[in-house]
Amino acid sequence: MNKRKILKTAFMPGILGLMGTSLYVLGDTLIVGQALGREGLAALNLSIPMINIMQGLGLLLGFGGATALSRAVGRGDYNRAKQWAEKTLSWSVITGIILLIILQLFFNPLLELLTGGGEAIEGAKEYLGILLWFSPFYVLFQTAVVLLRNDGGSKLAMKALLLCSGINIVLDIVFVFGFSMGLYGAGIATGIAQVIGLIVSTLHFKNAVILRGLQPKLLAPFKLMGKGMSSFVTEISQGIVIFAFNAILISLVGGIGVSSYAIIANLSLMFTAVFLGLAQGAQPILSEAFGAGDMRTFKEALGYARNVNWVLSVIVVLVCIIIPKTMASIFITNDSQVLSMTTTGLRIYSLGFIFLGYNLIGSIELQSRAKNKEAFIFSLARGMLVLISMALLLTSIINIYGTWLAFFASELVGFIWLRTRNKESYI
Repeated sequence: MNKRKILKTAFMPGILGLMGTSLYVLGDTLIVGQALGREGLAALNLSIPMINIMQGLGLLLGFGGATALSRAVGRGDYNRAKQWAEKTLSWSVITGIILLIILQLFFNPLLELLTGGGEAIEGAKEYLGILLWFSPFYVLFQTAVVLLRNDGGSKLAMKALLLCSGINIVLDIVFVFGFSMGLYGAGIATGIAQVIGLIVSTLHFKNAVILRGLQPKLLAPFKLMGKGMSSFVTEISQGIVIFAFNAILISLVGGIGVSSYAIIANLSLMFTAVFLGLAQGAQPILSEAFGAGDMRTFKEALGYARNVNWVLSVIVVLVCIIIPKTMASIFITNDSQVLSMTTTGLRIYSLGFIFLGYNLIGSIELQSRAKNKEAFIFSLARGMLVLISMALLLTSIINIYGTWLAFFASELVGFIWLRTRNKESYI
């Protein structure tokens, strides 16, 4: 496949679309930071793990179904591909409803867990109190977007995600600044944006090849979930890591650390979206090529994705090292302590982006080759177990600097493992 065509039809829509996904969280953080200061930032950051859970479930089903769908298309079995799409969307709806019920039943204990019962609990209650009612739309939107990419709708998926972010930011400004609704306004803005994004993404279904005329299908979901487990773990790990880092920083420096990490974590989500978009853009090509037995296209697309990744890695790290204070000032301007800590932390934390993209592409490659168990173990170890272990170890040695350095250390471990494995598999 022509490299320019790969970049235009798969990678760029994937990158821009995933940046759209991160921008709505970034928009919330930016506006809340300017309107409510460090207290608002802390409350918002303590709430982010719940967003990761909602998105993670959508990706669990979406990538599971999409991977199987694309391999079926590669074999020319369109009936089987349609069955996977039907099964995926049906379970996405059911999962979203079950999640909503669970979250509402256990809302107060959940708040206590996320905030530790501290000062930020009231702000988190405002934000999550309205946002969690939109959880079924979160799950279904993420699933629909992934399926779109695998049915020739990469550009529409990108537009839906970008539109969702744009609407969220506009509504944030209206509700938070215009109507002075605080974190409640930020939550309802994000929820409404998810609904609109879902509506736009489903407009493609009537003109699609595989997603047209789908019927509910409730077969056992275990194979479906198994294929998407790596993507689920990647998303959920972000939430667990944010939770763990918040706890570590509270014990070290108190609320100022959580506020600084809120800025770093949100910038990290935006930059991670660049690399995740690259990986997810490659997924339909890799899955279809592997299903068709076309290893030449598989290796060409994989190699090109890796080359693009190295260019992006250098750009992201340089930006974070050269202008960290400028980026932090977008979120908060009248708190010198938070700005100083964020500037130092971002410079150290950003070193992990050197290897992040390579590792995410490696995980997608394993999924595309039906190595679901290996992909799951790799994502779980790199994205959560090693990262939290490194944070605890390095923090005990060099205090808060170790917390910021843990991301780089865990991604380095993942990179070394993948390089060793690639030499053995010749890919």
